[in-house]
Amino acid sequence: MQARRVRFTGPGGVDFESIEVEMPIENEVLIETLYSCISPGTERSHYLAEENTVTRDRPGPFYPGYSNIGRVLQVGPGVDNLRVGQFVATALPHLSHAIFPARPGGPQRKLASAVPPGASFSPSKAIFPLADGLDSQRLKECSTYCFSRVALHGVRRARIELGEAVLILGLGPIGLQCVQYAHMNGGHPVIAVDPTASRRLVALAIGADYAFASAADFEKSGLFKAGSGPAVVIEATGLPEVIPQAFQLCGRNGRVILLGSTRGATHEVNFYTDVHKKGITVIGVHAGTRPTHESRPGHWTAEDEVTIILKLISNGRIRCGPLITHEFPAGKMADAYELVRNSPGALAVVLDWTAK
Repeated sequence: MQARRVRFTGPGGVDFESIEVEMPIENEVLIETLYSCISPGTERSHYLAEENTVTRDRPGPFYPGYSNIGRVLQVGPGVDNLRVGQFVATALPHLSHAIFPARPGGPQRKLASAVPPGASFSPSKAIFPLADGLDSQRLKECSTYCFSRVALHGVRRARIELGEAVLILGLGPIGLQCVQYAHMNGGHPVIAVDPTASRRLVALAIGADYAFASAADFEKSGLFKAGSGPAVVIEATGLPEVIPQAFQLCGRNGRVILLGSTRGATHEVNFYTDVHKKGITVIGVHAGTRPTHESRPGHWTAEDEVTIILKLISNGRIRCGPLITHEFPAGKMADAYELVRNSPGALAVVLDWTAK
């Protein structure tokens, strides 16, 4: 059958590519996409071929996306863990249909339609079944799970204790989810910083105690005495120049979590005054730092993390609706990427593959 997938053709260029998807054989299922979510951070950087991206060194073609909600359309012979019509989450790119392994480690062929050449986001082979009966709105919210996965990883690594102050720099989708998880983990107060007013309003609505337009405004607020600061600072902007600020704002013997994927080098860090003398612990967090086989306290596997996140979204324990600022029919994906490119207010942008 004919399917289509989103392709970056070069910096600022995007189109659809037609692909042939075969019928499922043993240990395979055919998934049709319902909703997929565009990241205004990582995907935007790859769309524009910014520093520290695959597209900077290899312009194209490149196949973006890694947060996909679909429905099982067909199952291959012997597949007994999934059924036709079941809602599922995967890390597939933005594409209409794909053949995917029903179980990791089982017999499988090379699946060009699922993991196309040039894709840097190598999808996990895991399929995450969703609860039956979820409506379209909750399924769209589930499509934002990629942001929650990154945010929860950072918050877990921070090992927040009840009553510790947490400062979050940057309120994109990942930073906003850090707000929710810091609040759930007992952070108090939870403080958010971002220059965009609409993002600050969302932060306050989902768990932040304070929200400031800048680090300077935070410092002027008087929340902390001179020479003190929050126990945890989470850097979620991905801007190299913000990292020294994170060190300077953190309290003595605190933890700085470098969660944003910085696009370029950081200069002018005085490690003696800002890190060494204050006793700060600096923790780098990236998807590649997760344990591969077994979760442990403060450090869960991607599969275990996604499983609990999808349950929390499905039952409303974490709120993802406020993060969805725009929706586009999949056929208008070029408009969606231009919005992400130009609008600082854009957070989670959902592509609706069911829209005609």
